[in-house]
Amino acid sequence: EPEPEPEAATDPRDESDESDEPDADASDAAKRLKALRRKMRAGRRDNAQAATVERRRLREDGDGAKARRRERDARDEARKAELAKRGVPAERAYVLDSAETAGRRDDAKKKKERRRAAFGWDVFNDDSKHKAYEKRVASLPAGGADDDAREAEDPLAYGGARVDDPRAVRRMAKELEGRAQQRSKFSRRRPEVPGADVDAINDRNAHFNKKLKRAFDKYTVEIRQDLERGTAI
Repeated sequence: EPEPEPEAATDPRDESDESDEPDADASDAAKRLKALRRKMRAGRRDNAQAATVERRRLREDGDGAKARRRERDARDEARKAELAKRGVPAERAYVLDSAETAGRRDDAKKKKERRRAAFGWDVFNDDSKHKAYEKRVASLPAGGADDDAREAEDPLAYGGARVDDPRAVRRMAKELEGRAQQRSKFSRRRPEVPGADVDAINDRNAHFNKKLKRAFDKYTVEIRQDLERGTAI
C-alpha cells in the first residue's frame, strides 16, 4: 500500500512577521526590509512546493520501474517454463522464436554493431583494436608441429640462445608487408580512374560538375551527345 504523501514542511520564519504592509511612519530601510522578507517567504514556499512535486515524481517513477521489473520477471519465468516443457536448453531458446522475432533481433544486433563502428577520431577505440587482434590471430596456423614444439620447451630455461623458427619469421615478414601495402593504398584523396573523361581541373570543380549533372543531365545529355558526335565528325 502506498505511503501517505508527506506534507510540505513549513518554515517557522514564514509564520512570524506575517504583516507585509509597512507602517505608514516606517523608514525607507524598514520598508525595504519588509519587502525583502516578503520575497524570502515566497521563495521558501515555492521551494517547498517544488520539493513536494519532485518527491512525488520520484516515487511514481520508482513504482513504475518496479512494475516493469515484475512484468519482465514474469515473462522470463513463463519463457523458462515453456523451454522446460518442450525440453529445449536455455542456450537454444532461439529455436522457439518466430521468423519476425528473429528478424527484429538480427536487425537490432546489426544496428548495435553500426553504432559501435569506428568513425573519425574514434578509429583507434578498444573495439577496433580487438577486431584487428582477432583478424591477426585468425591468420596464424592452428595446431601442428609448432604447438608440439612450444609444449616441449622448458618455460624456466631463460638466458639461453634462442633460435627462432624460420617459418614464423617469414610469416611475420609477410604480415608486415601486407600491412604496409594496405597503408599505401589508403588515402583521403579520391583515386583517379584511368581512362575516364577528364572534365574538371581539381576536386572542387569535379564535385561541382557532379552537382550540375544531377540537376541538368536530364535536359542536356542528348544535346551534349549530339555536339560531341558533330565535333568528332
